[in-house]
Amino acid sequence: MERTEIFELRDKYQGNKKSGYDIDPETGAVIVYPLDAVYKDGIYYSMKDGNSLSFGNYVAGVREYVGKIPLQVPGSGVIVYRKNEAGKVEVLLQLRGDFNQYGVPGGGIEIGETYEECAVNELLQETAYIANKEDLKLLGVYAGPKHVTRYPNGDIVFHTVVVFKIEASKCKKAPHNFDKIETKKIEWKTIEQIKELLKGDKVFPNNIPILEDIVNKFFK
Repeated sequence: MERTEIFELRDKYQGNKKSGYDIDPETGAVIVYPLDAVYKDGIYYSMKDGNSLSFGNYVAGVREYVGKIPLQVPGSGVIVYRKNEAGKVEVLLQLRGDFNQYGVPGGGIEIGETYEECAVNELLQETAYIANKEDLKLLGVYAGPKHVTRYPNGDIVFHTVVVFKIEASKCKKAPHNFDKIETKKIEWKTIEQIKELLKGDKVFPNNIPILEDIVNKFFK
């Protein structure tokens, strides 16, 4: 947004409330009163100076204060699917760089993100596929004892994962490659191939219940 637009909204809304929000009918921007900010197109803008607000990496910032104690971290996952030439459903999986196991593209939500924005951002970073959040369909929410991870550095995370699905035809490949640190490779796997992965130690444990649902419930 242009600074002039932000300041016009500031003049219109600043001081109206101490908490909550308003939606400007002309611009569709969300006035976020606790932050004295305007939210538009995935970005928060300060109503004080018109600059975009940066909250940094949420989990890394929290770790600086709490050390190694377990954290509850919300996040998003994305099931990208298509039918191959034989008419069989295929799902796009990521071979993770940290565990060398297959999983669903996704990650932890950053401060200020919606779950849909998190899903779209993680999909782009980890697979180099571009999706619109409007095309995402909610598939399920996963949490509890099956979704606890100890990372290679010893950090323990309890995950709450909001999983979306999207047809591959509604995505497009970005001109750049995916993040080679987080992702070793991406592969399309049929339901039968996913079943075989689930039989061995080849699936990121946090994602096992998600892929089991893909196999047994969503794409039977």
